[in-house]
Amino acid sequence: MMTYTTIPVKREVKERLEKLKGGREWSDFLSDLIDEVIKVRREESFRKLRELSLGYLEEIEESHKRFRREFSLDSH
Repeated sequence: MMTYTTIPVKREVKERLEKLKGGREWSDFLSDLIDEVIKVRREESFRKLRELSLGYLEEIEESHKRFRREFSLDSH
């Protein structure tokens, strides 16, 4: 047996949600909304992590190139 609950929200918030909800059931709409928020947060976290990682990877690559130039075993 499914149980239901009510969630008190400001009238303006409910009106905005109803416009987005359209003809869907509240449970389906809110579940989809939660899934979308989680997806966006994950994508944003991944983007930030990628940006941080790329900066470090570029530093490591430059350091590696510098090391190879400065400590070459080639005889001159």
